[in-house]
Amino acid sequence: LSSLPEGFSRLAAIYGGTVMLRTDVDEIITNTKGEAVGVRCGDQVAAADIFIGDASFFPPDKSVKTGQVVRSVCLLKEKIKGTAGDSCQIILPSKHIPGKNHDVYVSEISKSHAVSAKGTFIAIASTTVETANPSAELEAAIKLLGNVQERFDTVTDTYAPATDGKADRCFITRSLDATSHFESAAQDIMRIYRHIFDHDLNLDKKIVEEA
Repeated sequence: LSSLPEGFSRLAAIYGGTVMLRTDVDEIITNTKGEAVGVRCGDQVAAADIFIGDASFFPPDKSVKTGQVVRSVCLLKEKIKGTAGDSCQIILPSKHIPGKNHDVYVSEISKSHAVSAKGTFIAIASTTVETANPSAELEAAIKLLGNVQERFDTVTDTYAPATDGKADRCFITRSLDATSHFESAAQDIMRIYRHIFDHDLNLDKKIVEEA
């Protein structure tokens, strides 16, 4: 995923865009109608017609908290038992886990993805938080991993936009959920595109015609 910002920056430069890397947003500038017209970063201001970003870039009243996700990043010396290849995805249905109402997801990656040293595998377990003990909700997944060398747990708040963004020109993405296959993230991109342009994204149609 690290190549996505680079690719976006290159396209922005080609088509006249401005990229401000490693820059915090200090203020969303609005006009008298409440429409966003620019962003202020320190003493610099960038103007635009449309503003897209996650909830952390916008005032708190523009998003609503939807819950929490717990993730456990585990370092392994062997791939998950019973799996083939150098990566895999596993979904543990909630109906097979006592006390869970949401599925638990496991994603395993390795050296072939340029994320770890040879002989080291990285497994990421995640689920939607339902109790006061989030890490314990991942135990069914952790048991599948075998001998875990190191484990790092995090709990992240998730947010969704308070409105569709059409009135104030602020189009806010939903936080990444517990799923490991990016289906919901792709659907969110389609949602934002539809709210901005009032029609669905057609990936079969060329947006920029070839010269």
